[in-house]
Amino acid sequence: MDDIKAVKIVGRALQLDFKNDKTIVLEDCWLRDHCRCSTCYHADTFQRALHLLNIPDTKIKKFELIKSGIAIEWDDKHISTYSSEFLAQFHYKTWVNSRKLKPILWRGDEVADKITRVHVDKFLNSVEGAKAVFQSLLDYGVALIEQVGTSMEATEKVCQALGGVQHTLFGGMWQFTTKQEHADTAYTNLPLAVHNDNTYFTEAAGLQILHCIKHTNGTGGETILADGFYGALRLKEEHPEDFKFLTTFNVEAEYLEDGHHHRYSAPVIQVDKDGDLKQIRFNVYDRSAMAFESGEECRSYYRSLRNLSRYYENPDNQLQFKLTPGTVMVMDNFRLLHGRTAFTGSRVLCGSYVSRSDWLDRARSLGLIQ
Repeated sequence: MDDIKAVKIVGRALQLDFKNDKTIVLEDCWLRDHCRCSTCYHADTFQRALHLLNIPDTKIKKFELIKSGIAIEWDDKHISTYSSEFLAQFHYKTWVNSRKLKPILWRGDEVADKITRVHVDKFLNSVEGAKAVFQSLLDYGVALIEQVGTSMEATEKVCQALGGVQHTLFGGMWQFTTKQEHADTAYTNLPLAVHNDNTYFTEAAGLQILHCIKHTNGTGGETILADGFYGALRLKEEHPEDFKFLTTFNVEAEYLEDGHHHRYSAPVIQVDKDGDLKQIRFNVYDRSAMAFESGEECRSYYRSLRNLSRYYENPDNQLQFKLTPGTVMVMDNFRLLHGRTAFTGSRVLCGSYVSRSDWLDRARSLGLIQ
């Protein structure tokens, strides 16, 4: 139960003791800022009504427990009421944990039968189908949507339902073959080592969607996936000095073609303040030429990247399968690395990117994350 059983003033804060033995201490400045009366808050837009500079620096004059929660009278005579349910959300550890993503790490083909496979009609037309796809993305970083029409238009409907098409220098929806329309190894029939896309962007794409709409008169072109988080945590366990280097040193990536020059520097392994993994930015093709402060830094750069790459290139850590016409693969570009084997014949893929903000917005609206 989130009902309040006791309240007391501690300094300028209120200590709230709940019936479930949870205790929260809330400062008076926080409480005044979170007043939900019509003067302080627009309930119809879920936005504050007062600028931060216009919130009075007031003290609690008195308080009382009420049926729904607590009422406070301030020394400027303003009255604020708060429900127990609202206040209970702000127990710090509960609040932090409710917002953390909880990926399920995997290696190799152990994940093959766990990845969600959903018929396109179920994904597009039911909450159940949409939840299944987004939950698979949250858990494993990948989902497969089947029986999609083998056209750019049919694929775009899927991309829009995933959060909306993100436009980049490659376009919105894009199609690629061995005709090299951009300065990118993807536009060849060569093998591609596993990597993240857009390491040269300030913010890499959140999702990448790929649909092989044609492959005739040839073989090969198998998709390869690796869990970037799994490899990073293995590095942390076995080479902690390399893990630390890759979480603190900015590796520069670059993309060059006529009319475009993208460049960005960031750690290959990004963690939050608690040390939890947030993003992998690993791409052996996009690394820019760099200068180093010392020989030791230079050697650390090569050693740590090679050690991390060994986890990603280990076949035991990779999932390999053939993408066939009608199956759209969706993957989390902040986590999963993808590549392919070499191929022959005529092979055409289409797809797009979806920004991370947009696909997480869909996941939140479905109630899958906070």
